[in-house]
Amino acid sequence: MDINNNKVQVSSKSNYQLARRYGVISFIAIILTAFVILLFFRYETSQIIQDSSKQSNESLTIATEYALNDHFVMFLNLTKVNKDKIISKMPFEPMLERAIKKMIADTDVDRIKLYDTSGMVMYSSKASAYNDDEDNDSFKSALAGNPKTVLNYQDSFSFFNTNTKDVNLVQTYVPIRANNSSPILGVMEVYYDISGYVSQSDKTLFVLVLVTLALMLFLYFFLLMHIKRSERIIDDQNRITREKKIMLEFLTAKMIHAQEDEKKRIAFELHEDVVQTLSGVKMQLEKYILTVGTMDDDSSAKRLSQDIVPVLQNAAHKIRAVAIDLRPPSLDDFGLKAAINSLVSECHTVTTGLEVEVDLSLNEDEITADRKSILYRIVKDTLKAICFEEKFAGRVQFIFKHIDEGLMIKAVIITGQIGDKYGEDLPAFFDSMKERTILSGGDFFVVNQAEERVEVISSWSY
Repeated sequence: MDINNNKVQVSSKSNYQLARRYGVISFIAIILTAFVILLFFRYETSQIIQDSSKQSNESLTIATEYALNDHFVMFLNLTKVNKDKIISKMPFEPMLERAIKKMIADTDVDRIKLYDTSGMVMYSSKASAYNDDEDNDSFKSALAGNPKTVLNYQDSFSFFNTNTKDVNLVQTYVPIRANNSSPILGVMEVYYDISGYVSQSDKTLFVLVLVTLALMLFLYFFLLMHIKRSERIIDDQNRITREKKIMLEFLTAKMIHAQEDEKKRIAFELHEDVVQTLSGVKMQLEKYILTVGTMDDDSSAKRLSQDIVPVLQNAAHKIRAVAIDLRPPSLDDFGLKAAINSLVSECHTVTTGLEVEVDLSLNEDEITADRKSILYRIVKDTLKAICFEEKFAGRVQFIFKHIDEGLMIKAVIITGQIGDKYGEDLPAFFDSMKERTILSGGDFFVVNQAEERVEVISSWSY
């Protein structure tokens, strides 16, 4: 039993480690999956925001430059003539400036700037930006006649971006010239603020992360509960298997002892009964041989028939009884029902006040010879204990039935003597029925156990 307990402890420990490893690995996998989803969604969102913002701001800048081209050309030409004046004091059409400021106030446009060909700021809708001269690649591209749009994108998850100048401002540079064939007079730059889109994207991303984590954690705990339940089922099955194994080992050992006891009983009956009878016959024959010369034929024949023949008949009867007890010929010759009816008749002749009923409503052709032998032995051992040993008065029923994909025998004993002798314990004579059932691959159940009634079932699957 200590070995079995150690095995149970080792098995439980192994199952616990399995669940813990599953929990840790699954949790790490869920976090990594959520992180990958976060990165992927952030990347896709940032790409969409950047692409759409660049396209929309470039279209806006080109349209603005096209609509106000004449005013911008006039202003840049005027600045060339008045190079000595302070740039911020250069005259700008009041109506045009009001229109530009109104456009900036009603939209996400941050500011508008005009540059000359050297990169100097000629006009800015924001006064603080007059000192921000340009000489970058985007400005040079616009001077070459190719509009260029750039964006310094930075959201809440941009941990490694240290460039904080003009963050989330789309900058579009377009050339300014009188017509397509004239030289470029300067560059127009429009700053478009996309901070609102980035903030909304961060909120959406945050909500997505929370929802993803919530769903994955729900799935995680659901699977963990399922694993725990599966472990409990496996533990129960292992426990039942161990119990059946222990029971099988116990019943096997008990069956071996029972076989040895049966052999001893048969040997005792043969030696103490049959052999003694045959020894008496032998002595009678020896005595008869010694006196055969002094006796006439009639008296010797008479004595032989009176003394020796009955003894031989008695010995033959006892040998036949032992042989029938080992294997009744009626079971092979006439079937299970006839053999059981013979047992019932024998029980009725020995015990008074006991009613034995047998309901064998099944087709014996569907039962194998080995299974018939087991059923016969179960009924024989039970009736032997009830009729010859316990001498109960009451009612005994044996019900044989076909069940789904199998066979069952139900034994019902109704007598007040059971409660008086056994109390709440199962009568000991059912041990043989339980042993034979389990050893033959069946299942044994106690259906009902009351003070005056006991019902048990043995069942087998085909």
